[in-house]
Amino acid sequence: GEERQAKMQQQVDDKEFGDGGQEEEEENQEPQEVAEPATEEETLVLSKLEEMALEELMRMLEHKSAIVRSGAMAVVAGLSVTTQGRMAIIAQEPDIIPILVEKIGGQSIAVEAAASMALVNLAEDEAAAKRVVKAGAGQKAMERILTCGADQGSVRETAAKLLVNVSRIAEGRRALAGYVADGSAEIQRKLLTLLVTEYENSRRIGGDHLASLAFFFENMAQEVTGALVLCNEEDFLLGRIVKDLAGNNGDRKLGAAGTMKNCCFHQELHSAMASHRDLAALLCLNLVGTSDEFDDEDREGMFAGLATKCRMGGKVTESAELRKTIYEALRMLTRSRIGREYLRQEKIYPVLREVHKFEESFEVPDEDLIELLELVVEAVMLIDEPEVD
Repeated sequence: GEERQAKMQQQVDDKEFGDGGQEEEEENQEPQEVAEPATEEETLVLSKLEEMALEELMRMLEHKSAIVRSGAMAVVAGLSVTTQGRMAIIAQEPDIIPILVEKIGGQSIAVEAAASMALVNLAEDEAAAKRVVKAGAGQKAMERILTCGADQGSVRETAAKLLVNVSRIAEGRRALAGYVADGSAEIQRKLLTLLVTEYENSRRIGGDHLASLAFFFENMAQEVTGALVLCNEEDFLLGRIVKDLAGNNGDRKLGAAGTMKNCCFHQELHSAMASHRDLAALLCLNLVGTSDEFDDEDREGMFAGLATKCRMGGKVTESAELRKTIYEALRMLTRSRIGREYLRQEKIYPVLREVHKFEESFEVPDEDLIELLELVVEAVMLIDEPEVD
């Protein structure tokens, strides 16, 4: 059946392109904090927390009782979910954000989880996100992922989401990429390399708690400093991230395509990318339809993994967002002669030809997607060709 065929194809993609995000169910039991039963006094305070004014609630974060501190932080996290609650927290004086950041990596996992989630929600607001960055939340979240065990999945997952949100703004991206002048750029490069390794390892752990880091890498690639780290030939982290296009996790695929697109924006990096044949093949992998669309001549000269996919057949991704991001990445590559020659040499035209037919097959075709795809085809097939009299 279709399910069996899809599973077989996934196994082939894993063999040709590496692990590619295929998740193995290696469950880790998260350690549970053992709390003593609440005393009568603690129960009374807990019952009043949700009715307290924010200023009073903040005092409860310093309460002698760990149960009360945990309960107070949970209420703060709950407030951060709504726009009105976020505005109240943002307006609170003294500033509550440094207090929340201080709780990352603290003694209580429950308090840390609630504080981190509050910061994730607060960072949805751009002005608040700048304060979250200034308080060092991004750096602490990165270090938390690298220092806590894989058995603390919820902690790692929330820290990953916090990295995504703080890297949405330029200040966050630049802080996490580091600066050459003060030597922090080299430190951050090493941390980002370790983070990519953790991200890869997370594919094989049940729950895949770091999947959202794909969007963090996408955000970081917007800055040339971040893209340079990802395309550094010593590690070539981009190649490790883009392997997720051969996997089956939707977030990882979309983030990988977005990371590739943002790296491709920087034309000075096209030469480094062009030395990795699998990048073009991975970009096209989710655009391959049935095997009868490709003959031997079409497959000749393709990267082995892409040729195998075309021979066995696949299914064009149903995600219009993913297809658009892939087309945009390809379009960015065609902005340089190196990029155009690279795509031409990788023999991706047959895949573009067939996915063009796919885009036109809808009852109401998306003309923007078709136009974008046609621009890529034109650049790959026609630009740089000598004129014929």
